[in-house]
Amino acid sequence: MPVPKQLPVLVFLVTAAIGLVLPVAAYRSGAQANYLRFERLADEAVDRISTRITQHISLLIATRSLFEAQSGNVSYRQFASFVEHLNINGTFNGIQGIGYAAVVPPGGDDWVRERLRANYGIARDPFPRSSEDLRTAIIMLEPDNERNRAALGYDMYSEKTRRVAMQAAMLSGEARATDKVELLQEIDGEKQAGFLVFLPLQANQGSLAPENPDETVAPLGFVYAPFRAGDLIEAALNTSSWLPVHLEIHDGEPDKGDLLFRSNTKKGGQGESYTVRRDLDIAGRQWSVMVSPSTGFREGTETGIALLLGAISLLMAAALAVSMRAQIKALDASREVIKVSEAAAAQKDFLLQEMKHRIKNSIARVLAIARQTANHSDSLQEFTESFTNRLQAMSASQDILTHSHQQKADLNDLLQAELQQVFGDDFDGKSCSGPKQQLGIRTTQALALVFHELATNALKYARMDENGSRLDIDWRSGANGKSLAIDWRENSAAFADAQESDAQDTNGGGFGTKLMRSLVEGELSGRI
Repeated sequence: MPVPKQLPVLVFLVTAAIGLVLPVAAYRSGAQANYLRFERLADEAVDRISTRITQHISLLIATRSLFEAQSGNVSYRQFASFVEHLNINGTFNGIQGIGYAAVVPPGGDDWVRERLRANYGIARDPFPRSSEDLRTAIIMLEPDNERNRAALGYDMYSEKTRRVAMQAAMLSGEARATDKVELLQEIDGEKQAGFLVFLPLQANQGSLAPENPDETVAPLGFVYAPFRAGDLIEAALNTSSWLPVHLEIHDGEPDKGDLLFRSNTKKGGQGESYTVRRDLDIAGRQWSVMVSPSTGFREGTETGIALLLGAISLLMAAALAVSMRAQIKALDASREVIKVSEAAAAQKDFLLQEMKHRIKNSIARVLAIARQTANHSDSLQEFTESFTNRLQAMSASQDILTHSHQQKADLNDLLQAELQQVFGDDFDGKSCSGPKQQLGIRTTQALALVFHELATNALKYARMDENGSRLDIDWRSGANGKSLAIDWRENSAAFADAQESDAQDTNGGGFGTKLMRSLVEGELSGRI
């Protein structure tokens, strides 16, 4: 039973499908592992930021402890010395300083002006003018530098964003952060988003809400810290090893809140599929941290291994399919060889039988020619010459058949061969015309002898080799294509003399005439 040609394709598909199960599972597992690895990086980045801000808030708590230990009476020298020993610039990059905003009593502008002159040697009134019931002017802010001096004397409570955080700090007694603000320290062209964290020096026992101001006990003031968000977060991320992450941090929801920070690094090719969100509570404010892989993030080898397994599976499936296809071709070739061998054996038997038949016929024809030639020959030499010529005519026809792969002979080629044998190569007084006609084996062998007899008679009796003599031969096919008519015309001055010599042969039924009649009428079922 023949093997279906689609079997190799089916084998490839089934093998590939089975082989791809493991790579797909490995790919999914690798992708999950890469995602979990990135989540750990994102959590580490958020933890660094949270830890950094917690450390900064601890500085505020320590500063408040200093004021509480001194019952609120902390001199500028004590405050400056304390902040200096905290080493803010060397250890806590991102924080602009630690300051003290004192509650200004009514009519206390001169007191603020005196504090600023005594502490920093500057003459400045509290600013801006405010109609609020509470005023808080910055009278100390360390370390002492040009950026921080720009904020000295500023009334924190006069600005809404700062006021909201200060009210929350008074109500809770804990540190509270502002929304996104522009710090007063931003005096150059490279500005960043900022925020402040306030810590009251005395816990409130009431509320600063407008409806019950009499129940409010104002604090002595606020210890606070201004932060540049960009410097703070960059410092937090670079505390130890570099993290290949891209961050966007909003105060509030990502689509509604203020943008505090965006990394300078470019996002990696993983896109939103790896982006994770983490929420941070920063002194009472909610920060939304969106963490994505940067271009420096590299996935693990799991994905590559999965792809390699997939490629190997496909190659194995293809190799199996090719092998099966080769086996099918080999099987088909084997069957074809057997078929060809059987056909060759049958053809061989047929050829042997036909050869036997032809040999018998040829022997019978040769014997008949020999017998008749002997009967009409006056001498052994005449017999030898006539018999040899007739055998050569038979041989010429066989040569033409041998050179044909289809065992057929061209009529014109057969005529030319016989005429050349009788008249030689220099005979020009002949013409052969007619359509291309292929002859079978039997017809070829018969007409070869007929043409030989006619040519021999033309040479012998009509003296066609003399000048002025001409031989014209033409042929045509019958209407049904199954018959052939050949006209043999001899034009010679010696033809009249030849009639007497030929009379006995043609009228008396000489061997040439008998041979041609037996061939044309007997073997070919034709007529002369």
